[in-house]
Amino acid sequence: SDNNWQDGANVDAHTGAGWTYDYLYHRFGRRGLNGNDGRILSIVHPVSRFDLYNVPPVIQRLFHLNAFFCDCIPEGLVVYGEGLPPGIRLTTGQSVTFFSGGFDIVVHELAHGVTHFSSQLISANESGSLNEAFSDIVAVGAEFFMANSGRHPVEKPDYLIGEDVVKPGGLRNLANPSALGDPDHYSVRFTGDEDRGGVHTNALIAGHAFYLAIEGGTNRTSSLSVTGVGAANRAQIEQVFFRAFTQLLPADATFLTARIATIQSARDLFGAGSAAEQAVTAAWTAVGVE
Repeated sequence: SDNNWQDGANVDAHTGAGWTYDYLYHRFGRRGLNGNDGRILSIVHPVSRFDLYNVPPVIQRLFHLNAFFCDCIPEGLVVYGEGLPPGIRLTTGQSVTFFSGGFDIVVHELAHGVTHFSSQLISANESGSLNEAFSDIVAVGAEFFMANSGRHPVEKPDYLIGEDVVKPGGLRNLANPSALGDPDHYSVRFTGDEDRGGVHTNALIAGHAFYLAIEGGTNRTSSLSVTGVGAANRAQIEQVFFRAFTQLLPADATFLTARIATIQSARDLFGAGSAAEQAVTAAWTAVGVE
């Protein structure tokens, strides 16, 4: 109400939500997270970053070094972590700023809201990995949408997640998952119990398939090459994955289910034998899901 725009973290969360709404509407015809113009709510500054050493580790993990979608109210809300005080770094040597300062993080968390109101993918094991992958895929798509709109000349789109918040390097790399220690092939997936069955790391298997279906390239583990649809046609693959993940997947979907659903989605949208169907099929095969 005071028209004071000096709080960067607040402005970023608000602006990021607006761009996310625009992307969902213009690319997929979806009106907001629930498809019915429900409110998009964001919370920034859940704690003071300078209280880092005065709170228990669970609070540090949840409110300093994290962002999350919460279904604690009917329309859901996103909480953006504070990051670390200036000069303080992770054991990896990386700094961490306000989580709302990364547009791809904002979109990623809001996309969890889309999943909550559509397929409701269970947040564990392979369905949980697909849940995280879908959020990364929507985040990348929104970043390219923003950059290509002509209304945001600063944005430089890429296939990294979180590089504007966790510096240097970011959190995940869809183009080259192994660069940040994540699997790029089903045969090298994480099979332990940590992180609910490795939902964040195994997400890169599906995320890399999305990348290959657009850009093409060779999977480093399988050495299989994919002819993508090309950057000019990226919207086709975005639409294929969005339709499959919001309309065709059951809550307990596996990677194989996602392969079948995205191939069917490509046929439905662009026809059997289309370049989109061929790219999606080859991409899943290259990452070992067949």
